[in-house]
Amino acid sequence: MKNKSTKTIFWSVAIKVTVFALLLFALYKQLYLNQDAKTIPQQLSNIDTGKLFFYLIILFFLMLLNWGIEAYKWKFLVQKINPIKLQRTFKAVWTGVTLGLFTPNRVGEFGGRILYVPRKFRIKAVIVSLIGSFSQNIATIFFGVIGLIIYLHEIEQITLSVTFAVGLVSAITIVLLLMAYYNLDVVVQLFKRNKFLKRIYPYTSILGEYHSRELTIILLLAFWRYSVYTAQYLIFLRLFGAEINLLNGIAAIGVIYLAQTVIPSFAVVELLTRLPVATLIFYKYGIPIGITLAATTSIWILNLILPAVLGYVFIIRYNFFKNRQS
Repeated sequence: MKNKSTKTIFWSVAIKVTVFALLLFALYKQLYLNQDAKTIPQQLSNIDTGKLFFYLIILFFLMLLNWGIEAYKWKFLVQKINPIKLQRTFKAVWTGVTLGLFTPNRVGEFGGRILYVPRKFRIKAVIVSLIGSFSQNIATIFFGVIGLIIYLHEIEQITLSVTFAVGLVSAITIVLLLMAYYNLDVVVQLFKRNKFLKRIYPYTSILGEYHSRELTIILLLAFWRYSVYTAQYLIFLRLFGAEINLLNGIAAIGVIYLAQTVIPSFAVVELLTRLPVATLIFYKYGIPIGITLAATTSIWILNLILPAVLGYVFIIRYNFFKNRQS
């Protein structure tokens, strides 16, 4: 019994130390070695202290709102499986951010979240989390294709016929995505009928329990969250002195987030995939590269790195082997 307890403590500590080492590596690589991150102090030095403090308070509040919406969205989804308090979903979401930092397309976020769900419900919790991810991708693609059309027409000055073609394809894509989103029960039936997939039907059947009204609420939360981190990006650009009108700013950011969604990457190096696109797009709008680098890096630190550090605090306090049922 004592040996079992010793092994449990060893593996719990080993997991936490491993996550801490990976987190330190990420911070060192992306903040210390990353030359783009060093543009932030240079840009901040030109800003009035009072103005800087005011903007940072707003941006920090928006960061909390951003993850607060995501926490509530996940709470809303999981309540069909196991009711959970909002405070606990906050811990789950930020723990997920930490673990998702080192996995392709942040799939580790699911692993972090289900730690706060009883073991017998964890597979279903992963399944319903896919609804939240799907809704967020729909929001990103919706605004992204609109931004792309505006960008191609206003900046690249493509012909009206090509603009129409892009718009038509985009509209069809969004309609198909919405049809799939609002007909998850059809997907469930496919699982039930397929001999191989039938094995996981008991877990996927939960998808058919979400009605159109509930799916609409989730989708609206996804659109709200998208508007929050778009506002953050615009504020950072304004803070660093960028001159771009609201419509063009929203369009440019939409294209950047669309590209980020389409290109698979690890969250820890997500900045490396976002920066080239952001630099190219904003340069077309006449925004200096230094400002683009500072704004893009800042929002990545605020919305990903800071929550990941806070999430590790919850990982330290979590006992991975305390209770097999919780």
